[in-house]
Amino acid sequence: MINNREIKLIHSLKRKKNRIEEGLFVVEGEKNVEELLQSSFQILDIYATNNWNSEVEHHKISEKDLGRVSSLSTPNKVIALVKIPKQASINTNITSIVIDGVNDPGNLGTIIRTANWFGINQVICSNNSVDKFNPKTIMASMGSIFKTDVFYTDLKNYLKESKLPIYGALLEGNSIYDTSFNDPSILLLGSESHGISIDLIPSITHKTTIPGSESTESLNLGVSAAIYCSEYFRQTNQ
Repeated sequence: MINNREIKLIHSLKRKKNRIEEGLFVVEGEKNVEELLQSSFQILDIYATNNWNSEVEHHKISEKDLGRVSSLSTPNKVIALVKIPKQASINTNITSIVIDGVNDPGNLGTIIRTANWFGINQVICSNNSVDKFNPKTIMASMGSIFKTDVFYTDLKNYLKESKLPIYGALLEGNSIYDTSFNDPSILLLGSESHGISIDLIPSITHKTTIPGSESTESLNLGVSAAIYCSEYFRQTNQ
């Protein structure tokens, strides 16, 4: 059974500061833990209720205690403690989704899941973006966090040094449906509130936009990323 020290530890990992100090993050739910078990991530412990049907070694946890440590409104059977891996090196020769200032953990998780669906194996975030190990990011990724490399870096320097074409998502530019996407390339998107930072715009080689009715100011960032990835995939996989 789980003890009070372990409950306190898991609960503390909801905060980025504690995740960094402990070198751990939390994975919740059957789907995410199932994907975790198929990955190379190092698992410290797994806690599960009696109705989790798995032969994987784990500690028992009551529904009540699971509710105490869970970030979910409806806790889902199993929770795992996982070691944060060391960040590898960015691959500068493959297609990447690059995100400037994503603040919403759900949006980041959705983008990671979208990248995985369309076969894009690398997501690169500005240093001021939300933590990829935020519980809400992990949940929204639906296991894709374990299949997709997510990096944080100084985007100004990264984009300036890149040899790949850079397609920037702006309010004004050529329609993505009239744009020829190269493979590999960089798909650059900014936050919903501020868009792409001014100091990154000079690095954009192709200014693009998603055409619409203009009845609202902007699209949700996760939706925008999905539309860009879909058109990129359509063109480069024919």
